[in-house]
Amino acid sequence: MKKRVQGSSQGYVWVCLLGLSLSGVTAAAQAQPISDRPEAAVKQDEEAGRWLMTQMGLLESLRQMPEQLELGLQQAQAQGMPPELAKLVLRSGREVYDLKQLEPQALALLLKSLGSEHLQAWTVFYKTPLGQKVALADIEGNSVQTTAFVFENAPKIMTELATDSARLALVQSMVDVTQFLDRAVAMSMAQALAMEWAMVSAMPEQPGKPTFRELQDHVEAQRFVVRSQMAQLALAHTAHVRKDLTTVELQQMLAQAISPSGQALFRDFGKAIEQWMKQYAQRLGQTISQALKKQGA
Repeated sequence: MKKRVQGSSQGYVWVCLLGLSLSGVTAAAQAQPISDRPEAAVKQDEEAGRWLMTQMGLLESLRQMPEQLELGLQQAQAQGMPPELAKLVLRSGREVYDLKQLEPQALALLLKSLGSEHLQAWTVFYKTPLGQKVALADIEGNSVQTTAFVFENAPKIMTELATDSARLALVQSMVDVTQFLDRAVAMSMAQALAMEWAMVSAMPEQPGKPTFRELQDHVEAQRFVVRSQMAQLALAHTAHVRKDLTTVELQQMLAQAISPSGQALFRDFGKAIEQWMKQYAQRLGQTISQALKKQGA
């Protein structure tokens, strides 16, 4: 099992860079009230939060969750997963990773992590010329095409970046301060866990069949390996997506990321999203098990 877990984790290295330029519980996310504030103020924050999710590319990332799963399943089939099982997992994934469910839950997590003050700060940032430039870059950066390009051209991107030591330092600082690599690894682990649990859930009940917690521990044991693999890709992805930003603009964006509002987004919201995705991995396995039972009935 350990070998299969590691292979699955490695297969997600480039797929899980999608949608992480500024972003990789459930019941709490659905039900948590913001506060006892007036309804008008609550609605204003919700509208601002939805707008922010669009600007930072998070909404598009959530929309692409089934597509990311499909890419992982293509790799799994190449490693021997039966096509019939892959189709069942994909159907279950589309049911579980439904944007109509994901969007309001992610919004609740975002509002809880940021609060009105930090939410306002990010709204102001994204309405500036630099903010709009960043938003457009992130929309492009979230695409499958961009991620595939970075994966194929990472050595070339890094070679070019190495010729400008000042820019290299800024890009590296951006990766560090935004915790981009840590979030990319976290999302990769969550996706790998979802895939592995999906396959385990499809196994017949038998002695020694791992529990979700045991499988989670096995996947978690690969964190250092996955992080090492993704380090250069994360730096290359950031460099490519931010290639049109000047040195001054990179410095301004870095200042925003270092601010309390920036840390509320990258640290607090990032941790909440990671836990949320782990719960969805477990839910995917449960949905697959139910589908298999119906199929065998």
